[in-house]
Amino acid sequence: MSQNIIECLREAAINKLFSTKGFSTAWPTWNTQIKNLAPAPTQHQILSLGDHLKDIFYSTNTSSDRSQSDVSGGGANWEALVCWYLNLCLIGRRTVVIKHSKGLIPEPVSNAITVNYGSFISNTESDLVAITFPDKAHYKIDKDNIEITDTNGDTVLPYTGRSKKYNLLPMLNALVAEDFKEIEVHVIQCKTNWNDNAQIPMLWDMIYSAKAFRTGISIGREGYSIADIAKFSYSFVTVPTVKLEKLAPTSVAVQRVRNISGGNYWGLATKSGVASSIKEILERNLKSGHSSNHLSTIKIGIPLLSTDYSYFRI
Repeated sequence: MSQNIIECLREAAINKLFSTKGFSTAWPTWNTQIKNLAPAPTQHQILSLGDHLKDIFYSTNTSSDRSQSDVSGGGANWEALVCWYLNLCLIGRRTVVIKHSKGLIPEPVSNAITVNYGSFISNTESDLVAITFPDKAHYKIDKDNIEITDTNGDTVLPYTGRSKKYNLLPMLNALVAEDFKEIEVHVIQCKTNWNDNAQIPMLWDMIYSAKAFRTGISIGREGYSIADIAKFSYSFVTVPTVKLEKLAPTSVAVQRVRNISGGNYWGLATKSGVASSIKEILERNLKSGHSSNHLSTIKIGIPLLSTDYSYFRI
């Protein structure tokens, strides 16, 4: 099957989600909820799943008792569900959302979002990383036909040895290194509990937005920095697990993320002054990956959900 490298990366990102025990265990229940909301999916129904992600996520919650392992496992599942949803809405576009993985995120991107504190190297709490690739031929043609050299000047082969596995990351590393100034990077931090975690994205966004630091603090390494890319944003996406009546425009948790560069979102319909539906992140931050709007590209992709995009498993 002919496939460009962007859709190859999207497939790898989604397959990575299903390879985890938490996501694969929850999926049958979540998929039932999704099918109830979009039995014969239209583009509007798929986009509007963002207004119901909290309900979908909670459909596997059968106990009122939550241990710490349940909390951390739930957090990983929430990240995965958001990643799945956003990629479904981005099919056919030049943007891919990746749950943080060294095996899928191009090294130039990982290096660019690294924060250095003296000799200590810290990768941000980048639960999800969205990358928008430039509108260039390499990203449109069949991935097997890409011809490019890496940073050492060596040709990157699509396949090596007897392996049938595509050399996805080496190819992406070479492409992103060459086109670094033209890519967009959007870090999306996902948390289940808003109250406990609102200060974390606020502080990380401050770090990434700062123009200068005292000696010893810097952003980026190996010659790559977010200052050199086309666009960068930092966003916060929550379920939330806290009772909704505790969240008002004047709440401390809401105030902390009000001005975050990429916006704050939740798995519910938009509530003015509090949070936007997760679907709104597509228009706000992840729009430039196609000349048409998201509804148009989703509509084109729907007939392919049983073939090219069958890995979404709906």
